[in-house]
Amino acid sequence: MVFKRFAIATSLVFNLSSVTLLAACGDDGSANKVDETGEVIGPDGKVIPDSILASDSLYTWYLDELAKGKIPLNPDGSSSSGKDSGKDVTGDEEEDADTKVHMLPPAGFYSELTVPVPLPLYGGKIRCTFNGSMPTKKTPEFAEPYEITRNTPVRCAEFVKDSIVRKSSHTFFINETVAMPVVAITVDSAFFRERYGNTSDCYGQDPYFCSVPIMQEAEYPVHVEFFEKGSSSVKKAWQIDAGISLMGNYSRTYEKKPVAIKMKKEYQDGRLKYSLFSTRPEDNKFKGFNLRNGGNRYVGDFVADPAMASVVEGSSVDYQRSRQVVVFYNGVYMGIHDLRERLNEHFVETNHGIDSKSVDMIKQVKDVVTANGGSAESYVSMLKFIGDNHFNTDTSDAKEAKKAAKNYKDVQTMLDVGSYADYMAAQIYLRNGDWPSNNVRAWRSPDQPYRFILFDLDQGFGWEWSALWRAGPVSMFDWIRDDRESGRTGPNFFAHIFVKLRKNPDFCRMFVNHGAVMLTSYLTYERMVAAVNRVNSEIPDSEMDRDLNTLERPGGPYPFDRTGYYVVSYAQTRTQGTRDEYRAEFGLGDDIKVTIASSGNGSVLVDGMKLPSTNYTGIFFAGNKLLLQAVPAAGATFAGWSDKNTDNPRLVSPKDGAKFTAKFK
Repeated sequence: MVFKRFAIATSLVFNLSSVTLLAACGDDGSANKVDETGEVIGPDGKVIPDSILASDSLYTWYLDELAKGKIPLNPDGSSSSGKDSGKDVTGDEEEDADTKVHMLPPAGFYSELTVPVPLPLYGGKIRCTFNGSMPTKKTPEFAEPYEITRNTPVRCAEFVKDSIVRKSSHTFFINETVAMPVVAITVDSAFFRERYGNTSDCYGQDPYFCSVPIMQEAEYPVHVEFFEKGSSSVKKAWQIDAGISLMGNYSRTYEKKPVAIKMKKEYQDGRLKYSLFSTRPEDNKFKGFNLRNGGNRYVGDFVADPAMASVVEGSSVDYQRSRQVVVFYNGVYMGIHDLRERLNEHFVETNHGIDSKSVDMIKQVKDVVTANGGSAESYVSMLKFIGDNHFNTDTSDAKEAKKAAKNYKDVQTMLDVGSYADYMAAQIYLRNGDWPSNNVRAWRSPDQPYRFILFDLDQGFGWEWSALWRAGPVSMFDWIRDDRESGRTGPNFFAHIFVKLRKNPDFCRMFVNHGAVMLTSYLTYERMVAAVNRVNSEIPDSEMDRDLNTLERPGGPYPFDRTGYYVVSYAQTRTQGTRDEYRAEFGLGDDIKVTIASSGNGSVLVDGMKLPSTNYTGIFFAGNKLLLQAVPAAGATFAGWSDKNTDNPRLVSPKDGAKFTAKFK
């Protein structure tokens, strides 16, 4: 048996039971430690230079223990390892802390590999496949060593009679070099015949007219392995059993297709516990993820969509976090993908620590609302309440004004209006042409009114295929009120929220001030450049070359943008352009600089918005008042404002250069 780790300088050779083993790197169930640099630490606490340890090879530990008589065999030939013979083991045997007997060599990257005949642990028969399918009782028995000559998924199972008592799925890469994280997916070939097939007949066209039924929903079981450092990985970081299905619409027609990976009880219960994203590494429990192909921007760039979404990091706006990875299906290269969070009730649990069972997550397309978790009933009720009531308090009819004020107060128990204003500011700034009658997601919990999630911005920032571009230089506020001239802004549509609340003066003041803070601190040229640079840093030029040279792309509206230059150049004037749209929409004055500060232990909210710092200078609009609220920290008290005013909250009419300081003691 021979198996050599790719790019390993030295090897350790052991002669056990007349079998020569060239040991490989640490496997999933390795008893050795991996330090923060990814190097394997031996039993003596020292780093193993070439990341090789005898106990991590295929049978070294098992044969050694067997030779010492520590694992006696039962009369039927099965081992007495402390487990009942024939007991079903639902996970891979590498995760079984009781046995530590590997059925296969460690998954990963090799220069050459011959898989020896696996040893049965329960006296059964080992059956293996090499095409992604699960072994069955009809699969031929693994009877002689198998040479791996190319990237190959190997799935083995030990059968006792007709039952699987032990199984393993490993992907082996041969002479493969990847400088990015790798997601290796093992799936039955039926998935490709029936869904992920050749769609060259309909690239970029109506997906319902493809010869392959890509719009028919179907889910297939998969095994997924993750190698954090690509071909330099010491071992795979994690593995899960899950389901896979296509997602998206027109983007399904491309050679590289977007998919959803879903963890369910039928595949594997529990959650993937791993820090997938660097923005908030403490959020490390997931029930799956998406692998996005770039959406409509598949033909244009790798950068725009993930960069534009991440620009709101640190604000109140929820967004779909992502990272760039390389994906292989059954060992076949399928290029760079955007690994993203799934937008369901588990998204809320991961990002906010709220029990997913208490969350309502909705999806709205046009006037159709569905639940991605929990129920959509409360969201539909909110839309109806907004559609059935009026909110204009600027009327001479005192009775109607009082009723409108109450309606606005009531709607705030259903909708987090501050977060909504921040979300709207982001969508307006990003100039999303595939919104607001599409790509709407929101969630709520018992203690949190509805909040919206920023995602799918592939037609943002002037993308030339968007309906918004075809509509001409229209203001985003006009676009919200008349999306595609389609009538998609009436009752029961998402846009109707803005149409109705826009008539309330308090809402307008708050909406403008939240937008001003977002445009000062988050929606800026500098942050967009940083976001583009971050995504670029995740994609080496060599990996981009391979993807572009391997996978077909229909022609886009302009040459493929390797660096995100299009996004950066558009951002140069977009912040001021967005300010001008606010100015025209709400009849605002010039930009003014205002400082809002705290002296002592406390902070100041602007129309309910938490500011990025306690000594904050922002660009606001002349003619729009600010509602300031001093909030003392625990143990402190509000002692008034620096200008001797003691009102709290306080409504002010700022001028350029004004400063308001709250004092706490």
